[in-house]
Amino acid sequence: MKEKTRYPPIPLETALQLCDEIRLQAEQNWHTPALSWCFECQQATGGDPQKRGFLRKPDNRGCILVNTRYAEQYLTQ
Repeated sequence: MKEKTRYPPIPLETALQLCDEIRLQAEQNWHTPALSWCFECQQATGGDPQKRGFLRKPDNRGCILVNTRYAEQYLTQ
């Protein structure tokens, strides 16, 4: 059986920064499915960082967009 990889928690400040970067992309190019999801998340939270998708699960592992960007920038070095 294949074992799931456990990544370390994303520091809150880093998660917020990555979320903001993704949100800026979404505002400019919201027609892709992933960025459309981000745009909807931003609209649903009313701009409150504490309600964003990446904070909904333990260890800030809730948003696939933040997780992917974090892995690309910090875990593959």
